[in-house]
Formats: sequence, C-alpha cells, structure tokens
Amino acid sequence: MGDGSLTQEEIDLLLQGADDISAAPVTGGAQGGPGQGGGELSPLEREAVADAVHTAIQSAAQSLGLILSKSIRLGTPYADARSFDDVQKEFAAGSVLFSQNLSGGISGTLGIMIPVGDGARISGMVMGNEGAAATATLDSAQVATLKDAIGPMMFSAATQLSIKISQAITPMPVEVKTSGMLPFAVSDGSNLLRVQIPFTIEGAVDTRLTVLLSMQTARDLYRRLKSGPSASMDSGMADMGRSSGETRPTLGVKEVSFPSLSTASAGPLQPNMNLLLDVQMTLTVELGRTKMFIKDILGLGEGSIIELDKLAGEPVDLYVNDRLIARGEVVVIDENFGVRVTDIVSRAERLKAQKQG
Repeated sequence: MGDGSLTQEEIDLLLQGADDISAAPVTGGAQGGPGQGGGELSPLEREAVADAVHTAIQSAAQSLGLILSKSIRLGTPYADARSFDDVQKEFAAGSVLFSQNLSGGISGTLGIMIPVGDGARISGMVMGNEGAAATATLDSAQVATLKDAIGPMMFSAATQLSIKISQAITPMPVEVKTSGMLPFAVSDGSNLLRVQIPFTIEGAVDTRLTVLLSMQTARDLYRRLKSGPSASMDSGMADMGRSSGETRPTLGVKEVSFPSLSTASAGPLQPNMNLLLDVQMTLTVELGRTKMFIKDILGLGEGSIIELDKLAGEPVDLYVNDRLIARGEVVVIDENFGVRVTDIVSRAERLKAQKQG
C-alpha cells in the first residue's frame, strides 16, 4: 500500500516471525537453500538460544570477577545470523578469538570474540597493571594471561549449558587466535549464529562479547532446550491421563513467573580467610643457584667452594611451597641466621615467574 500501512498478509507474517522479514541482516546469500544450511532459526528461536548463552556466560563471568576482584555486568544479548565470510572479516579487523570444542549433549565449537584492545586491558589487569593501555597487537605473555583468565569462564559456561539441557557436555581445551582463519569446522558452508553481549568490568572495561556458534550447533542447542525436563514431564502427564481413560476438565493453569536473578552487582565473593589461618606451609630461603657438570659434582669434598649466581650483599629469595613471594637480606639473631624482608613480589612478577617455571 502506498500510504505506508501494512497489509493483512504482512501483519500475519510479522506475527508468525517469518524469516524472510526478520533475517534481512544476513549477507552473502547464505540464507536457506541447498548447501547453505537451510532451516535457519527463526527470530524467536535465535532469542531462546541467545538467552541460554547469556545466562551461561553471566554465571561463568563470576570466575573472571574473582580473578580480577571486580564486579562484572552483562547487558541484553542480541542474536543474528551472519555468513562465515562476514564473521571472518570482523575477526581480521582486530579481535582475539577464544574457541572451545564441545561434545556430548551438543557438539560443535563455542567461540567468544573480543576486541584486541580490550583483551590487552584485561590481561594487564590480571598481571596487576590495571591502567594498561589498549594495544593493536598482543604478545605471547598477554595471550597466555588472557587464556588463563577467559578459559575457566568458558569451561564454566559449558557446565551451565549442560545444566540447562540436562545432558552432559564435555568441553575441550580452549584455543586462542589473534590472526588467521577462524577455527570453525563448518563443512556445509552454513551461517554462524552471532550473539552480541555488552560486557562491563567495574571501572575498567566497557566492551562487547561476541559469542559464535555454527548454525547446526545452535539448532541442536535449541532442540535440547525445547525438549528439556519440563517438556518431558508435561508429555508424561499427558500419557498418564490418556492411559487412565478419564476425561478431566480443562483448568486455567498459569506458569509461575519469577524475577530474574542478577549477580552482576553483588561483586566478587569474599573468601573466609579464617579457615586457612592455621594451615602450615613450607618457607624456603634461597641464597643462590648454579649449574655444574656431573664430573665437578663428583669432585666436591670438604673445603670445596661453589660459586653461586648472586653477588655478595644481593637480596635472597623467599619461597612458600616453591612459589616466590618476597626478597630479603640475611641477618644474625642470637647465633641463628634470619632474613629481614625488604621486598614483596608483585602479582605480575609472581605470574611471570610461574609461567617461566
């Protein structure tokens, strides 16, 4: 119609959630058709999958909040279908991708993509440098630190999804990519379901997580969500009614709606340190180290002198359970040796020493 109003046919299509109206953002001609992953998810189905992914990520984000000692907030998710080429171009424009293969209740690859600059900020926070500037590239140490931070969050998200579908999901080790091809094995050339979630770390990062699933994996997840425990229970109740041969009156039953619970504003959990105060640990003071050939070690005897890698007067290292925590200087207390602590090792230096070890 020329006056801008909708015809009855267009209204019916909108009410039915027709794909030919709602899937306009998909590019590359990958919408439906043979060899192109036909049977795309409808807008309502995409929304159901996005809600499940959002809930899983929100629960899993608390593990990252504990690492950073900051609260994490997730915004409202938005899901759409994108061609593989479009997602690859977005990745090549400057993103870091975390991917994890899943098997069991659902099979496929779960991917989380964030801008490289925000990845640099997060890795800096983990290493104790909260004011780290955004960079266009990540070095190997930053990539390893990001993997240690985001990896547990992805494992936790897979666990949350398995709870939702009431079937075990086995997550594989997380891989990190900053350039090159996306590690998605989409053999039929189908679209990817892209779920964009606003992601805020208290006072530090305001970015967007892009969660990626192959369309086949997204369809499998939707089917599992639809045929969850509640659906099975309803089917069993209906079978019991039919087998009894009784005709029961139809009652007006309404589902109970509960307000959504958000833990984003609660902040990280505060551990009860009183439970650990009486735990004994081994404290070791290291004067220095050196490397020797076996023939030289066999030649050691009384009066032999071993040259260490530290200079006279240089601080000694203090280890707790083989982890470097501090440095100090040697003193004598009533004919006993002691150590006066002069420097506490920073969290960034401890992480660096742990990785080198």
